[in-house]
This record gives sequence, C-alpha cells and structure tokens, in this order.
Amino acid sequence: MTANDDEIFDDLFHGCALAAYLDQAHEQQGWPDPEATRRRAYRYYENALAEKNAAKTQAGEPAAA
Repeated sequence: MTANDDEIFDDLFHGCALAAYLDQAHEQQGWPDPEATRRRAYRYYENALAEKNAAKTQAGEPAAA
C-alpha cells in the first residue's frame, strides 16, 4: 500500500461504508448481508453529511450543495 491508499479511509463515504460493514457483521455474527450493509452505509453517510452541514451552518458558513 502506498500513502495514497490510506487516504481512502479519510473519505467520508468510505469511512461510513467500513463502519456499516463492521456493524452489520457484528449484528449478524458472521458475514454481513450485502444489501443490508449498503442500506446501512448510505444511512450513515446521509447522517454524517447532515451533521457536517449543520455544523457549517451554525458556524456561519453556507451549506455545501
């Protein structure tokens, strides 16, 4: 792995996807269901974006489009 490969984990969506995968695997006590993991990842991502935009709005910055 190169230094650029590590940057993928700094990406918001990929971080949410990893968290969703691990949470789903823990919940199912085995390999996670791909569809349930996908739905969970998008839910985590949407919540993270909402929190990020809310923080920007409170700081007086315009929300990202």
